Amino acid sequence: MNPYLAVSLAMCVIVLLSLAATGYLAAVFNRRAKADLAARLEPLAAAIGGEADLDEARVRGRRGGHLVFGRVATGQGGIGRLFHVEVVDSAGGERWEWSSLPVKGAATPARAFEGGAELEQRLGVNWVALSAAVPGAATDRYGFLYDPEAGMLRLTRAMHTRLDIPDPPTFLAQIDALIGIGPANRRAQGAPGADLGERPGGDVVPVASAVEAPTGG
Repeated sequence: MNPYLAVSLAMCVIVLLSLAATGYLAAVFNRRAKADLAARLEPLAAAIGGEADLDEARVRGRRGGHLVFGRVATGQGGIGRLFHVEVVDSAGGERWEWSSLPVKGAATPARAFEGGAELEQRLGVNWVALSAAVPGAATDRYGFLYDPEAGMLRLTRAMHTRLDIPDPPTFLAQIDALIGIGPANRRAQGAPGADLGERPGGDVVPVASAVEAPTGG
């Protein structure tokens, strides 16, 4: 056999074996990653009587009469991962967002409300008290927002690792914190049912001290 042909065939065999090995390792790592994700998401799905979608890295269920979600998302510009906790509670009106960002060398994070001082006053939410539902609130990047187009309240927190997903008690506390904002948001937006009465489903324990009746006008 021509030595050049033999060398070419040997190289082809090596390339094929390398591709096969790479494909096998990728499949193994993918299965392991899915198993790790399932170990984090399935308990959350059970806690809200719902289901987990491992392909979408999302759980969906119900709590306190609300449709609720937990999901992993990619950060803006494809940088980092975020974990969203979402509660469907449509009130129309205006979008708002409260955020907390750690500041290097500062004792307290930078906190800001987007939506205007008047809307924040109508909401009457004690954001620092509400943040008790967020472990690492003093050092992590997180925020609460209301999206009127989606009709959804959301808590977003930056993930430190791909499996930085809350445990079931923390997840439920965060859902309840969002549900607790709901009546105040409906009141602030002038939506129907804008009272502070209990929503359907008596299993919700809102952060009572975080939502206050507005003062003044």
